[in-house]
Amino acid sequence: MKLNIYKKKIFISCTEQSGENICYNILKNIDYKNYIIDGISGKNSQKFFRKKYFDISLFKSIGFVEIIFSIFKFVKIIDFVSNEIRINQYDIIICIDSPDFNYNLVKKIRKSGFNKKIIQIVAPTVWAWRPNRAKKFAKLYDEIFTLFEFEKKYFENYGLKTTFIGHPIYHIKKNYNDNKIKKNYISFLMGSRENEIKKLFKYFEVIYNYINSNKNLDFIIFIPTLPHLESLIKNKTKNWNVKTIISTNNDLNDKYYQRVFMSITCSGTASLEISKRLIPQIIIYKLNILTEFIFSFLVKVKYANLLNIIKNEMIIQELVNHKLTRTKLLNTFKYFLFNKTVRSKQLSKIQKTIQLIDTGIDPYKIITNRLKKII
Repeated sequence: MKLNIYKKKIFISCTEQSGENICYNILKNIDYKNYIIDGISGKNSQKFFRKKYFDISLFKSIGFVEIIFSIFKFVKIIDFVSNEIRINQYDIIICIDSPDFNYNLVKKIRKSGFNKKIIQIVAPTVWAWRPNRAKKFAKLYDEIFTLFEFEKKYFENYGLKTTFIGHPIYHIKKNYNDNKIKKNYISFLMGSRENEIKKLFKYFEVIYNYINSNKNLDFIIFIPTLPHLESLIKNKTKNWNVKTIISTNNDLNDKYYQRVFMSITCSGTASLEISKRLIPQIIIYKLNILTEFIFSFLVKVKYANLLNIIKNEMIIQELVNHKLTRTKLLNTFKYFLFNKTVRSKQLSKIQKTIQLIDTGIDPYKIITNRLKKII
């Protein structure tokens, strides 16, 4: 006679790519066959799911104005998901990144009477803006996992159990110094959202036009991206004359990165990954002008990149929002391109500062071990 063994049910809410990377690495390291896993994720993680309700590609908005236009969509998703959680009576809810969406989802779930454990992986950046979120999270969540040790105090002050896990760039491979490898790639990291690519593409094209009009540079353009964005980028670059590699293969990307001379990088986790690889870079980003205006009153830090924030210094050149223009980007690119001293100085400062983030702790191992105890 077969015994009916109860499998605990897990709901995962993961709505952006940085969270998807964490989600995938957690699920591949736990005995996922012993659980029933449902929720929201990207394409890599969905193979571990019994039922996937939504894909991260639906969550494209960033910034106040952009979210306002999508608010009804998000309200519908939250209503639908919270109802599914109520019906299915999950044993635990794991929220990954996307703190604003997840907070509103959890708030709705708690109001419906859900009293089981809810975990948040990746804390909101309360140290940079909206510090009151720490108190709000403490009222709803059972535990929060932080990427940085200094974040713990913000949540522990309100009695929320906090676990420091370290940063996922632990798993990014450093480029090794090999003078035999020809570094003739310029990488374009265009962002992990469709609207980021559409907004920033004209600036990447400025660099393409410069390379194309100066044949003596002999550069190859390398664009690592995600599967759901590949066709968009291929379509936008289809008439380019410079050899362009568009890749969604992480193993191949590690090899390509060894040949990257310099990177133009959309602000975000990608810029930290480029830093770990010790590649000179220029960071770019562009918010809606109204969103930028609102942020100027709320954000307490003056830089976009975490390394710059930590050192309170422009270690990595940033051109963001109103400071990002075609002319400024091209001039900055040429300045770095032809000035080895400037590139070396940037890498030297990055190497010293990245150690404060890349602490040698494997976050996926810590998360997996902690979740096994919680579940």
